[in-house]
Amino acid sequence: MMIRYRLHADAPSAASSGTAVTIGNFDGVHKGHCELFALIRKTAKQEGLRSAVLTFEPHPRAFFNAASAPAKISSLRDRLAWMKAYGIDEVHILHFDQYLASQSPQHFIEEVLVRRLNTRHLWVGDDFKFGHKRSGDFSTLTQAGKELGFQVDAIQSVLHEDERVSSTEIRKLLAHGDIAQATSALGHPLTYSGHVLHGQKLGRTLGFPTLNLGLGSRTSALSGILAVWVHGLEEHPLPGVASLGVRPSVKSNGEYWLETYVFDWQGDAYGKNISVEVIKHLRHEAKFDSLDDMVVQMNKDKEQARACLAQHPASVPLFTFNRSETA
Repeated sequence: MMIRYRLHADAPSAASSGTAVTIGNFDGVHKGHCELFALIRKTAKQEGLRSAVLTFEPHPRAFFNAASAPAKISSLRDRLAWMKAYGIDEVHILHFDQYLASQSPQHFIEEVLVRRLNTRHLWVGDDFKFGHKRSGDFSTLTQAGKELGFQVDAIQSVLHEDERVSSTEIRKLLAHGDIAQATSALGHPLTYSGHVLHGQKLGRTLGFPTLNLGLGSRTSALSGILAVWVHGLEEHPLPGVASLGVRPSVKSNGEYWLETYVFDWQGDAYGKNISVEVIKHLRHEAKFDSLDDMVVQMNKDKEQARACLAQHPASVPLFTFNRSETA
């Protein structure tokens, strides 16, 4: 099944117009991705095409071996928001399952690239592999393009402080809590967005009511206690402190949650769509011997976050998109 997200209401949508496409996971949507998207937008404008991204969910590595899947920098929702911010017209998401994994490279080219996307210009890494047993590669696409009428170009690397910008390197920075360097490599704030969910309400009983976002069971690239700005509750961003992780001090099922305590704010946030902007990593998750010990540390975290946020203003929040689905 393919889902199409049309990110801009005024973007042309007729299949006959054709697309300028790139394929990848684009976790984090970093500076390198931004430059690639700018190239695609420019080409699409020059050639009268739609700019489009083709991605997979779940990550192919997660399908074959969940333990080997890379930790997530950003959710699908946030990736879509940043792709919209960078001017991509639409994103096509292929559900990666056994059926897709078993398809031949030729079938993928003809069915997905040609029939569904009407690809006219395609960018992929020169090490891109696809199809059954990863038997398709860049040369396969190049030859098919000559036969079926689309151009294929290789994605060029982008350097940041003399090093190649990659999601892998950003994951390493986040694992060490280096928000400043990770944000610099991303080229935009690190954010987590979604609808506020009901939790166990333990924080409320301890004097720290939290806004809860579920991040799923796939490992997050970042975890720990964070100084954050919260967008979406008021017209202006609100300061807070957040815990991102598997909650080692309470009953946990291994899923990742972002639990945010907003300073000096009271209200009903359940169901609201918020965006949490990470400013600084304060410390790693810890398991406490008692709730009293945990509350003592939470008060210290709150004051440290207040001091940090007083020196670091919030950025412009993300925005929403409209979704349409196709078979």
